[in-house]
Amino acid sequence: MKSTNTGKQTTVRIWDPLIRIVHWTLVAVFIANYFFLEPGSQWHQWLGYIAVTAILVRIVWGFIDSGYGSFQRIDLSRQALRKHLNHLKERKIPVKSGHNPVGWLMIFAVILLFLGLGVTGFLMEEVDALFGNPTLELIHGWLADTLYGAALIHVAAVVIVGWRGRIQLIRPMLTGKRSKS
Repeated sequence: MKSTNTGKQTTVRIWDPLIRIVHWTLVAVFIANYFFLEPGSQWHQWLGYIAVTAILVRIVWGFIDSGYGSFQRIDLSRQALRKHLNHLKERKIPVKSGHNPVGWLMIFAVILLFLGLGVTGFLMEEVDALFGNPTLELIHGWLADTLYGAALIHVAAVVIVGWRGRIQLIRPMLTGKRSKS
């Protein structure tokens, strides 16, 4: 969480490279598997394994990291939610901030959805007795559709909270840094 002050502009490191790599890997894998690749194809399966690996790396990193991506920073209390809502009301989210309570809940949902997709996909493709199981296929499809809905909510929230809170949310996920004059 280094911060540099260059004249009037303050730059703060928000997301380290590993967090950003995992995030964009999951975005790419989801888009490819949901929109372009044939379900059950070799590429679909390999990208699924990559997604599960990225999720597992993110979980481990959440316990190791000391920055804004650390699980030690999770605060789901009413007080934390009220504080975030007050920041939105005042249109002034602090530059030195990571996920708000709702953002953390979205992270948990995404982790669980990707893990569920990985498990159901693995069972359908690697366990002969479950190959072509319609219930498993239904669950896998439902998890994928739910993840798609969560992604749409996430993107909308990033745009709305960034605008309402007058804070950069997209740039830090690209560069790792946030600046504010």
